[in-house]
Amino acid sequence: MLTTYLSLISLFISCFILMMGNGLVNVLLPVKMELENLNTNTIGLVLSLFYVGMLLGAIYSKYLISRAGHVRVFAGCVALAAVSILISSFDSDPLLWGAMRVVIGFCNACAFTAMESWLSDSSNKATRGKILALYNAVALSGLFVGQFLLNLASPNDSTLFVVAGVLLCLAIIPITLGKSSGPKVEEVVPMSIFSLIAKSPLAVVCCVTGGMIYAALFNMLPMFAKHYQIVDFQLTLYMATAIFGAFALQFPVGYLSDKYDRRSVIFFLLLLSAGAGIIATLVAPLQYEWPLFVATSLTTGIIACLYPLSISEAFDKLRQNEMVAAMGSMILAFSLGGVIGPYSAALVMGFFGNAALFYFLAIVQVMLAGFVLYRMQARDALPIDKQESFVMQSSTGAAMVDLDPRTEYVPVQAAFSHDAQIAINIAQTDQSAAVNMARAIAINQPERAVEMARALASVKGIDVLSLYEVMREALPYRIMEIATAMVATAPNLAYELIQKLAITHPEQVVSVAAEIGHSFPELRVAMAKVAVESAPQSAVQVAEYYAQVIVDEREALRPADEEADTSEQDLVDIAAQLWESAPDHALDVAVTMAEAVPEAAVSLAGDLAENIMSEDAESEAEASPEYVVRSDSQNAEDVEAALELVQRFTDAVPDSAMDVAVAVVEAIPEAAAMIASEVASNIVDEEPEQAISESAQAQQDILDHDAAVDLVQRLIEASPDNALDVAVAVVEALPESAALIASEVASNIIDEEPGQAKSESAQAQQAILDHDAAVDLVLRLTEASPDNALEVAIAVVEEVPESAAMVASEVATSIMEGQLDTESSNAGLKVADRSELADIHQSAMQTDAAIDLVQKLTQAAPDNALDVALAVVEAVPDSAGIIAGEVINNLTQDTSVDAQINKLERAHQRAINTETAIDLVQRFSEAAPDNVIDVAAAAVDVVPESASLFVDSISEGDESKEGEWMSRLDEAPRDLNEVEESQNDVKDS
Repeated sequence: MLTTYLSLISLFISCFILMMGNGLVNVLLPVKMELENLNTNTIGLVLSLFYVGMLLGAIYSKYLISRAGHVRVFAGCVALAAVSILISSFDSDPLLWGAMRVVIGFCNACAFTAMESWLSDSSNKATRGKILALYNAVALSGLFVGQFLLNLASPNDSTLFVVAGVLLCLAIIPITLGKSSGPKVEEVVPMSIFSLIAKSPLAVVCCVTGGMIYAALFNMLPMFAKHYQIVDFQLTLYMATAIFGAFALQFPVGYLSDKYDRRSVIFFLLLLSAGAGIIATLVAPLQYEWPLFVATSLTTGIIACLYPLSISEAFDKLRQNEMVAAMGSMILAFSLGGVIGPYSAALVMGFFGNAALFYFLAIVQVMLAGFVLYRMQARDALPIDKQESFVMQSSTGAAMVDLDPRTEYVPVQAAFSHDAQIAINIAQTDQSAAVNMARAIAINQPERAVEMARALASVKGIDVLSLYEVMREALPYRIMEIATAMVATAPNLAYELIQKLAITHPEQVVSVAAEIGHSFPELRVAMAKVAVESAPQSAVQVAEYYAQVIVDEREALRPADEEADTSEQDLVDIAAQLWESAPDHALDVAVTMAEAVPEAAVSLAGDLAENIMSEDAESEAEASPEYVVRSDSQNAEDVEAALELVQRFTDAVPDSAMDVAVAVVEAIPEAAAMIASEVASNIVDEEPEQAISESAQAQQDILDHDAAVDLVQRLIEASPDNALDVAVAVVEALPESAALIASEVASNIIDEEPGQAKSESAQAQQAILDHDAAVDLVLRLTEASPDNALEVAIAVVEEVPESAAMVASEVATSIMEGQLDTESSNAGLKVADRSELADIHQSAMQTDAAIDLVQKLTQAAPDNALDVALAVVEAVPDSAGIIAGEVINNLTQDTSVDAQINKLERAHQRAINTETAIDLVQRFSEAAPDNVIDVAAAAVDVVPESASLFVDSISEGDESKEGEWMSRLDEAPRDLNEVEESQNDVKDS
């Protein structure tokens, strides 16, 4: 770093002397015009013209430098500025002085551009910020010292103009005597001012306003001071204090800008500056010197910080590659404000008096603060850690575009030597001769081998690979440097060049390829591939390297660049090349990269799963190209590979486990059930580290159930053919979620609408398939979670009501077969050695379960209530009587309490009730013939007036003639009550 500073000492000396001359001129001209009794408006207009020249210089300076070079432009422009200052001493004509101000402004802009591009060429990515800070310090120091030169002579004569001209001429000497000729200047097309306003309106408005009040303050401040009799040495001290404030306040303002929301900082600084300016105006008539100086220093310091603050605000909203172009627009905006400022202030001071300067500045700053407040409401603030850092920027001249450490760094390529340029010229006509020349120079002067290789590689149409071979034979021990330089010049041949390098230096290929990939992001995929091809065992190492590179880049990524960020896809592309070149390490590579960039885990897992399937398909096609059938063993291998993939990714990136599972199932549908089981078990395993309350546990259970349902939903979408297997696998891991999952899967059965209208027979066939699927779902989930069988059945029937009877039959059969976890099984009663009391107890429990089943399924599918009841009665005949009474009571309407209907309507309803009851009794009698009396008795209990009709219906009149049925029905309600009472006694015991 010290060496860099020493190499730039001549430039810094020239800059200091130049700014001394400018500092003297800036205070001399307004004082001189005041002494010449020019009116305030004229003074303001003349001073504003300086920024017109600055604006023109900012536009055309780089064009001049590209034509004439840095030294010539700097020397010529500074000499022209000296001439302009000397001419200004001949006469005080405002037109002459105005024209000279334009010329001086133009010359200064060109001189600043030459110095700054020169500094940029001498800096690198690490030193740009330090060099910029030193440059600003030198420039402001020159301005500070220049104020005191006003005391060398009276402003009334031409002595001070001569001193200023001499200083500018002296500034030429150090640079012209230096060794460097300056770098090549790249023309930068500025961003459209309207585009910049669209991206950051506050930055543009703040920049224009900052230029306006900065130019107004520093140009009209001598007139304000003269109004309060601050003259001679006191004037120079006053102006020096203002410049010192512009330098010193950049440090605390920069700290606050980086520590807090930048817009809030600008808002409060503007109010503080306005207040300080008003205080300066109030204390000036009282001749309170130090309060005046401090207040002035404070307001000038804050105003000087508006320009770097506006640049930082703009950079918050810009992409990295837009910054340099935006800086050009910011220069134009600031210069435009500089043109407006002095003349606007002069108009106000001419109307209200010179004391109105700070009032004018305060009003403008308060208006800007109002706009800042509006923008704070219109757009959310960036997080503090995402804001661009504040960088000290001087407002005295052109902005330091290339030196700003926030802009994208583009290293400057050194110009080719004379011999290298000759070799390039020869290569245009005779490539062989040029290569031989390069070989000869490389052998005699090995230190020039890299330059010669880079020079020839830049020639269009040259055989770079042959050049590489020649240089390798000539200097094998420097071939690494040569190859890297040639890749930088001909990146399209990078892959072939590194392949050749792998033959002679295989042990160094990985490091060279990694370094090239780091320097050239567009070559990373190719470099990763060639590195692993030459050393397959290094696949994981290469993956770790590139993953870390991408992580570092993502951490340094600016908010405005995030939209265009392709790092995730780059990572996936690199991984694909690595596992293609080293398939045995594919999973390790993918997991390594997923751990580094979790956001890429899903893409990596999905691509790797597809890679597994595509490799299998290719191998099968090669084995039997005409007819390919995947064997069970191959399917099993794929499923096992998919499961291992999910397990490894789940361990590495647990937060993305479900997304990874879905991505893998989409590629390998056959693995859906096993993957579902694996992910569901992880949901269960995620127990809290310490004991939690019952309410917290209940909340956790709800979250687990929601996660289980979400898992089933997503895996069913990914693999619809395996929906039932997925559901069963998840229910086995999370039995309590059985009902929710049953509802989800059953709804998918119904949602699978046909693509086009079907005939009635086809629709009937589809309905049968739906019913079968619903019953199969209930059976499978009941086996997986027997304690939740009833809830599963209800959930399925709610989604597929037409399947209610079949579902009821299956669940009721389970009751009879003892497959449900009832209270009797909890009591430890065994079928083989039950007592009579136990049998009665078991029968009562089965009846209760059957009734509960009918009631709940009837609520879920009321239109299928009778079918549900019959199905349950067929499975649990002992429950026939109670179920019959329940169903008849639901199906018939009680007319005794309805006073709104007449006798005829009541009789009609009774007839309907009787007919309904008879139909039910007949069907129940067929389903449970041994329980026909209980059924009939239950019906009579509900519809007593139909007793004789029940007898006729059941016995077809034979037994009624003998009077047996009627007498048994008369006794049946009493008998039925006795049965119920006995069942209750058993339960109580």
